[in-house]
Amino acid sequence: MKMIKVVYSHDHVKHIPKHEIDKGKFIENYDKSERIERIREKLIVHEMGDFVEPHDFPISYLYTVHSPVYIEWLKNKAMSLKKNDEYFPEVFGYDRCFDTGTPIMRNTFEQAWLSAKMALTGAKLILEDEDFVYCLCRPPGHHANSLSCGGYCYFNNAALAAFYILKEGFDVAILDLDFHHFNGTQDIFYASNLLTISIHGHPNWAYPWISGFEWENGEDEGLGRNINIPLEKGTKIDEYLKSLELALSEIENYDPDFLIVSLGFDTHEDDPQGGFSLKTDDYESIGKMLGETDYPLLFIQEGGYNPEANANAALKFFKGVLR
Repeated sequence: MKMIKVVYSHDHVKHIPKHEIDKGKFIENYDKSERIERIREKLIVHEMGDFVEPHDFPISYLYTVHSPVYIEWLKNKAMSLKKNDEYFPEVFGYDRCFDTGTPIMRNTFEQAWLSAKMALTGAKLILEDEDFVYCLCRPPGHHANSLSCGGYCYFNNAALAAFYILKEGFDVAILDLDFHHFNGTQDIFYASNLLTISIHGHPNWAYPWISGFEWENGEDEGLGRNINIPLEKGTKIDEYLKSLELALSEIENYDPDFLIVSLGFDTHEDDPQGGFSLKTDDYESIGKMLGETDYPLLFIQEGGYNPEANANAALKFFKGVLR
């Protein structure tokens, strides 16, 4: 039985956001530990995961992606809170958070740093000749930009992994398959010649609403290097695979040494935060297309908020990758 190297820490369960503000009302936060734990359990039962703990790294790695102003704000804000407090932004711009769904808690900084270390560990392992590495990151990262958090994300895990690979002298591309547009990743690399591609729900109706349009294609050195493929409500597997084929063609033309895949299973039809109509068995076809590429693949977990749908989709996806 083929196995995939999985970077995982049980300490992610200490990240316990309770609320978010939606349409002016407090609701239950969707980023629950069960969404990761069910994936872990499923991979163990099917003997598909070779699990490793995240390595330690100098905290200076955070500054390759995030500004000192933001890092200090997040650290100081977290330290200022009592154990059960949740802080939501009061003044956008002063507070370094761009939405009301991403609470700051006393342990937020350390939990976000742990998630970032999972991604950095994955980058290290992929450089050590692993073909496939899967980082069970939580909290997710692709909405966080250099200056602010949002969308349940505090540090941009995929961007941190990319810079780790770049510093070793290799080329890398990022493909985001989460249901939501990777606005943070786009912002970070918008003027860079690193290729970034996102397949996502159209911003006319899907979060984050302010980015993810086709015309956002980079600037300066990055002109043409940022590609958005927004899809409509109810998108099914045939249309999705056409978009993925288009994305992989662009990646083949770019020809990186490594490919980072920001992986979200909120594209599943049963996800409470999504809007596509992908079924569980569809993920095997998606995984197969990625597994047939010529690049070592670093998968970084982003969204997916139905624990059971997550687990079943992940199992099918990695069966496809490992075929």
